[in-house]
Amino acid sequence: MIGLVLAAAGSGSRFESSIPKQFAKLRAKPLYFHALEAFAHLAVQAVVVVPESWKEVVESQVASLPYRDRLILEIGGPQRQDSVYRGLCRFSEQIELVLIHDAARPFLSEQLISRVVEGTRRHRACVPVLPVSDTLKETRSERIVRTVERESLALVQTPQGFEINLLKRAFRQAIEDNFYGTDESVLVERLNEVVHVVPGERANIKVTWQEDLSETQP
Repeated sequence: MIGLVLAAAGSGSRFESSIPKQFAKLRAKPLYFHALEAFAHLAVQAVVVVPESWKEVVESQVASLPYRDRLILEIGGPQRQDSVYRGLCRFSEQIELVLIHDAARPFLSEQLISRVVEGTRRHRACVPVLPVSDTLKETRSERIVRTVERESLALVQTPQGFEINLLKRAFRQAIEDNFYGTDESVLVERLNEVVHVVPGERANIKVTWQEDLSETQP
């Protein structure tokens, strides 16, 4: 069975708003609602990890959702990795496969989710990626040092899918090593496990700036 950890505990400082970006409104709904609803048909359990100061608000917002009985609210930790691990630890033993998704990515499709789930079932770990289309430069002290070959590089998105026991083992190793990564797949890579990739989607942007939200308004 499939579980979801929706990472919604960040501060979103670059969004330059009085509230974290995941709670900003998009089409009359909080941004995280759109991401959550994309998984409503699939996840047996969904853990939404939120800032402590927002837990009561989120409890009120999700109270009337038809799948409320499948939702678990968890308080986030100091960093994203801590937050995701807290969410991961809330699942019941029936969960075998877990998806980790950014609450600030509200525009993913069911097709993308299906690709990640299928890849995870076959390979134990799977992430969606996009090819790099721009020229990449390494810079130092306001100067270009070299041009980086982009053919073997990719941009990683969420949802990222993992066999739950594999991901728990990766987190425990990271905790033991006091290692913090930028996403969950790097923790699995550190175990010398293969992470499979599937095509991502250009529309599956991570809302970072105010203009990201305004440009997607109908």
